[in-house]
Amino acid sequence: MAGKLIAKTGISQKIIIIGGGLIGIATLYELSRRGIGAILLEAEAELAMETSFANGGMMTPSQSEPWNGPGVGRHLASSLFLPGSAMKLHWRQIPSLTNWGLRFLRNSRADKYPKSVQSNFTLANFSASKTANILQKYKPDIDHSNCGSLKVFGNNNDFKKSLLAFDLIKNIGFTCVKLTAEGVIKKEPQLGGAESWIKGGLYFAEDSVADARKFALFLSDMAIKAGGEIKTSVQVSDLISENGKIVGVQTDHGDFQGTVILCAGSSSADLITNLGLKLPIKPVKGYTITLDGGHVTSQLPKMPVIDEAKHIAIVPMGQKLRIAGMAEFAGFDQSLPAKRLRKLKQLCQRLYPDLSAKLDWQSATNWTGLRPMSADGVPFVGAAPLDGLWLNCGHGHLGWTMAIGSANLLVDMITGDEPDIDPLAYRYGR
Repeated sequence: MAGKLIAKTGISQKIIIIGGGLIGIATLYELSRRGIGAILLEAEAELAMETSFANGGMMTPSQSEPWNGPGVGRHLASSLFLPGSAMKLHWRQIPSLTNWGLRFLRNSRADKYPKSVQSNFTLANFSASKTANILQKYKPDIDHSNCGSLKVFGNNNDFKKSLLAFDLIKNIGFTCVKLTAEGVIKKEPQLGGAESWIKGGLYFAEDSVADARKFALFLSDMAIKAGGEIKTSVQVSDLISENGKIVGVQTDHGDFQGTVILCAGSSSADLITNLGLKLPIKPVKGYTITLDGGHVTSQLPKMPVIDEAKHIAIVPMGQKLRIAGMAEFAGFDQSLPAKRLRKLKQLCQRLYPDLSAKLDWQSATNWTGLRPMSADGVPFVGAAPLDGLWLNCGHGHLGWTMAIGSANLLVDMITGDEPDIDPLAYRYGR
């Protein structure tokens, strides 16, 4: 297998991880706890400052459906003319998305999409179990709650479509409870102000919530204690290749020698273009607003509530309330347009009119991040076609959910141990 460098008996040189987000940190943790020497290189001055910084915080195997479901092509085409569309394609991005976009649309077909859902759920469910073991053992202070999640629907057709999608994964054993409109309000009483438009819902008891960045920093401390190394403010400019084998990286702090694992999120594709490799990963922009809810603790929702049609989730996280949403094909633009933030606020007001009136929106923390989305919505975990290079990237909206499981799966492949799940679905070149 390409990239096979490490035997069970040991490793000849240190592994280099590119990327200090949650995926890279989880990979460092997994290597270090198994006694494998590794160093993580992060371009920012601190860890987990980009996509892992203020994301939705939901660990949701229930959300394993890729965003390129059947009909997405029509939706994106119409979004070109709808400035307020939650899933939005920008005109200026069409040229750069041509090849990736065609693959994205091909994988939305009814004969391909179910396979992607199954693949995502298998990894997400495996990862959630592994993460739960860590949380139970160490009990880190990361605003964790085993609260489940609730999808709500204001349209009966959307409700029926979601039930059909869930049929793809329910046979694996994931638990879902279908709720009437009255059942939704009983499950989450704070939704009472939205009772007039809610038609029904789905409750997923096995989902959970935690602060992804706090977990990333906890894992980084654990990795360092186990012997891992971290260097921040180090910009990787290129990978070093000798005789068709990757032997290190070039950085603004000199060269580093070793096997390389690429965990650079949306930037992963650019880092290997010069090697003749193509990773079909593009950034998909999302936004969050984080509000202090300490003064209205009793009125905060008990669990994340997801309005899938609007691409929004309202997530209680400790004494904070985080509004997460939107999916924009806007390249690497990380601006914070006021109209998009207003849209999130309006959607929160739609779900929680009484609570929204009591929140201090002036002191809210606004944020945007770029989800690394593969063309089929499934991450790349495994060997690249060049010896010495491994991939752990392209997790899209499921990076927090899949982080520990992806690291576990990848390190099993690197060391030659038998993986707990079949890695074939996550291979390069699938």
